[in-house]
Amino acid sequence: MATKTIPSWEEFLSTAKEGHKSEWIDGEVHIMSPAGLYHEAVLTRLIAVLANFCQKNTDWISFGPNAVFTMTSGNWRCPDASLVKRSRFLGVEILPVRAEFAPDVAFEILSPSWSVSEVQSKRQDYVESGVTQVWIDPEKRVIELIEPDRPLQFFQGVNPLVLSRLPGFQLIPEVLFKI
Repeated sequence: MATKTIPSWEEFLSTAKEGHKSEWIDGEVHIMSPAGLYHEAVLTRLIAVLANFCQKNTDWISFGPNAVFTMTSGNWRCPDASLVKRSRFLGVEILPVRAEFAPDVAFEILSPSWSVSEVQSKRQDYVESGVTQVWIDPEKRVIELIEPDRPLQFFQGVNPLVLSRLPGFQLIPEVLFKI
């Protein structure tokens, strides 16, 4: 089995496409398709909720879709939005490059252009890295929660998404999807 060569940050940036989100997956750069307007509108609302949560809970930091995190597998993933416990950065400066660890919580907005294998690969990386996953399906207007060592949960309508790792956090699907 061949060893995966991890590029330098500069090499990764030179192969990525300007203006497009890119990830390093299993030894290759994967360039993401541009998101649609509804996806971006939902993402903007989500980021506002996360920013508000972090203002009130300063032990958390939120990141947008261009933040790059290193998974246990060595893959570099860019969730649509993410939360990281501030204490994970103690002694480490937040640099303008990737994080050498996975986020605590990853928020992904499903895109019609993603294949089943792309979603499964991303989910597997998050599971192996111990990440709480929030999958947002704008088409079905459903939010799926995958937490380590907990059963899968679905949220829709006015039934708020709450996360065991984030006391006080709630996300109401109906509000998120109402654009």
